[in-house]
Amino acid sequence: MVPCNKYAILFLQAAVMVAVLCAVPSHGKIDGQISSSLNLAGSFDTVFAFGDSDTDNGNCRLIGGFRNFVGGWLNTLKGAMALQSGGGFGGSVGGAVSAPGGSAAGGSDGGSKQVTVSGNGLINGKLIIEHLCDALGIPSIQPYQNHAANFSSGANFAVAGSTTLPGSFFLHNNLLSLMWKTVPETFDTQLQWFNNFIQNFKNKGAGGKGGKPNMDNTLFWLGGVGKSDFARIHRVSASSEWLTQQAIDHITKFIQGIVSQGAKYIVVQGLPPVGCLPLDLATSSVTERDQNGCAARINNAVMRHNELLQQTIGSLQKSFPKCVFVYADIWKAYMQVLSGYHQYGFTEPFKACCGIRDGSQYNFNLKDLCGTLGTTVCSEANKHMVWDGIHFTAAMHTVIFKLFTEGGCTHPTFEQLLKIKSAAQKVDQSVGA
Repeated sequence: MVPCNKYAILFLQAAVMVAVLCAVPSHGKIDGQISSSLNLAGSFDTVFAFGDSDTDNGNCRLIGGFRNFVGGWLNTLKGAMALQSGGGFGGSVGGAVSAPGGSAAGGSDGGSKQVTVSGNGLINGKLIIEHLCDALGIPSIQPYQNHAANFSSGANFAVAGSTTLPGSFFLHNNLLSLMWKTVPETFDTQLQWFNNFIQNFKNKGAGGKGGKPNMDNTLFWLGGVGKSDFARIHRVSASSEWLTQQAIDHITKFIQGIVSQGAKYIVVQGLPPVGCLPLDLATSSVTERDQNGCAARINNAVMRHNELLQQTIGSLQKSFPKCVFVYADIWKAYMQVLSGYHQYGFTEPFKACCGIRDGSQYNFNLKDLCGTLGTTVCSEANKHMVWDGIHFTAAMHTVIFKLFTEGGCTHPTFEQLLKIKSAAQKVDQSVGA
């Protein structure tokens, strides 16, 4: 056995490494460069994901949370679409989205081609969390509500449209439902599902098929919390500061909840500049634009949210020194792409690929969302940053994931995260020696 004083030194070394790498807030200059490829394969064998529509790969559909038109773009797609690595499709499509967490197939011209769609039907291809699983070399984690799924590599608890505010708030204020049913799920539901999931593993006992997940090799991914709240409050005079504080308090309690279950490595995603999306551009005054051409008021609120979130993560790191918290700066990643979108293969930074072609600047209308009768899909989805006016395209998700893992848009970086994890494992091995 290692003497107590030696263990203390080893633990202190690991703790100091975490503190140094996590102390500096993520407000660095955007350099426009992506570093050499980082090999994540084998670094984690389990992933648990939480979040909203940017992370949900099927739960919302499984619980009946979508309005009927969601995924309807598969039925109404006409004309040829070049097959794109970012998630475009070839041929005209019939058929509908199949069971979430799998794929949907539709016959193309003459039935000679097949079109497959992963994810939740809200976008045209892979989500960031699915790219993460690919990079780790594990099967894509399945939605928790798919009870027939194999959860050996983790589970996805995210629900599209999830909010921090209770459903009663949206009922009383008659807020935007968009593509979701009127009353949204809250993030409390996801934490409850996760607790139930862990309890089921414990009930199986050591001799069960799963056993309790090894948290030393488990990565937790918390997608943007609060984005759906901001998206729905266009018609109410709720204070953005109040909403931000509600979201931050909720995130704090949520993280405390998963840490109490043993979470050690936790990625917390900030919010993107939603004021750059057609939803806010089309519903705000042209006199309220910032230097990037985005809706200034909502973006200022999101910036404040992200600042408070980073401060909160710093406080949580001090409260839980044995954990590693990674801030995924999607604001920085988005702005890096927007500032030089041609370099990333995009030609349309603001216009939605899927929407109503009524001559509007953004191809977006609240009354005719993607999938409703009369909406169409662009021929080159991989050249658009925005899919339906509310969500990014699959091509954009691909770029953002690369900026997260290789472009310096997380703090600490994924490379630093792996070093911290390796150091912690050495400590554990030395203690057990």
